[in-house]
Amino acid sequence: MNRLLPLLLILVACSAPPVEEAAPIDRPGADVLELPDITEIDMQAAFTDAIMLSTTVVTYKAWDSHVNLLNTRTGTCPDIYVGVPDEDIDELDMDAEGSSWYDYCEEASGRSWAGWAWWDTYAQANGDLSDPEGLTLDADRSLIAKATIADETGALWELNGEVSDAIHVASGDGGAWTTWTWSSLMEGTFTGTESFDLNSVETPSGYRTDLYLYATGGDVSRLELRGNVYLFDGLMHERFDSMVADLEILGANAAGPDDCQIEPRGWMGLRDRDAVWYDLIFLPRSEDNITDAPYPNDPLSECDGCGTLYLRGVKSGEVCVDFSFVFDEGVLVPPDISTFVLPHRSLP
Repeated sequence: MNRLLPLLLILVACSAPPVEEAAPIDRPGADVLELPDITEIDMQAAFTDAIMLSTTVVTYKAWDSHVNLLNTRTGTCPDIYVGVPDEDIDELDMDAEGSSWYDYCEEASGRSWAGWAWWDTYAQANGDLSDPEGLTLDADRSLIAKATIADETGALWELNGEVSDAIHVASGDGGAWTTWTWSSLMEGTFTGTESFDLNSVETPSGYRTDLYLYATGGDVSRLELRGNVYLFDGLMHERFDSMVADLEILGANAAGPDDCQIEPRGWMGLRDRDAVWYDLIFLPRSEDNITDAPYPNDPLSECDGCGTLYLRGVKSGEVCVDFSFVFDEGVLVPPDISTFVLPHRSLP
């Protein structure tokens, strides 16, 4: 019997304790993805407003107003330089040509200049307008600045970033025909009453942007938009403060045999004040573009002028928008090539 006692103790120690059923976990119901109510929103008008805005986010918006202010400068405020200022500025190549200003000064009128700006231009003409081959004009310009020009009312012109554009114009037969291509890139923040109408709903206080625009006109009309615009104040369609686009719109004679002219390629999005994005997906720009989750475009790959609307990644119907208005006269206006030239000697 004594020999069995250790064995009994071992068997008792190895026996499993009784299993108690775990109490059920009190879990709240699954979160429901809330989508904004769009029944009262004219989405067609909202996306139209966004395209109209994008055609104004162009280099000459900053360039022309800067030139206007330089032309009204008095005395030696600010200091003007040939090349770059005599300062160590990371954003500038010290061997760069062009012209610049650098100062922290105030004119007698009370207008102040703070920071620096550098610009460079190029323009060239070849040929003869009366010849069959015609006349070609090429120009480009760049403006880099970290500057504020202000008076007692506030900022007149403020740019922190870089803007540039280029244009090519060809004309012939005494001006009987003209074609042009124009590209513009705005990168940075830009504001100021010299450039924006404070009564404007869309751009009363400027924006932050990295928008690239490429357009052609004359015999072939085409518009490409890539990038973002965030409005500091005001709203598009009284609701949206930002837009993003990767879009190509084809106009007259731009569409090939297999292209769709009534529907853009690519996509664009609008963001409302609650940080909800409304993404409108059109035809893919390529086989690898906008065809995968979360935005499959297969159901709307037809040339019908309509895109698929997604709210927070959820398919929310169709929106049909006619963007052909961008090629109407007075909407997409390339800059006058004469404004590209700003020689140092022309400054007051």
